[in-house]
Amino acid sequence: MKWGKLLTCILFAVGSALPASAQWGEIVNGMTNVALPTIRQGARYKGYLEADFTMGVGNYRSNFVTVGTSQGYMFNDWFYMGAGIGVDLLWSTVNKGWGDDWAADNPDWYAHEHTSSAVMIPVFTDFRFILGDTSKTAFFVNMRVGAAFLCSDSYIRIRDGYLTNQSYFYFQPAVGVRIPVNRTKPRQAIDIGLHYRLMTSDYWSNWQHDATINGLGVNISYEW
Repeated sequence: MKWGKLLTCILFAVGSALPASAQWGEIVNGMTNVALPTIRQGARYKGYLEADFTMGVGNYRSNFVTVGTSQGYMFNDWFYMGAGIGVDLLWSTVNKGWGDDWAADNPDWYAHEHTSSAVMIPVFTDFRFILGDTSKTAFFVNMRVGAAFLCSDSYIRIRDGYLTNQSYFYFQPAVGVRIPVNRTKPRQAIDIGLHYRLMTSDYWSNWQHDATINGLGVNISYEW
């Protein structure tokens, strides 16, 4: 029962943190109302510990190294739902001569505290589908949706301007291989996958006011 209450609190917090929080809160509450009866009927606790590397692609490039955990329930042999939190170390790619052509015309913006590296905290709901026999090597599909929070008041230098948000929409789907590491306890496994990361932000420059941050990466996790 205590794990059910914990999952309820985490899911509600994630839903409240997302953009359009009222709508997301309703969705998360609905999922919780569906999940808790199943938990009481015998779904089992599941945990993941994961490390990721994400390389930025596209015009607005930020790279990430991430460590995080996800906690939740396996509702049957193939479906997991939970919630998680991580720590991102972010560093952005800045054009050579960043600020030289517009700083003099926009001194207030240029004077704001800014950085090209930062720490962010992603918080997310987590859904995972196992494709195959969990006692053997199998494929998985994973989807995480949530928000990421910047751990400072600084703007992030990127391309020809700033990322100005303190919170960001966060979406990270992944596919990969699940490899059991204990014959007597097949719930213990190593997962190796490829993922895509999408984040959205307000963006200040002379010509644009929002940006989508894209990345491709690899992830490895231990599950128990």
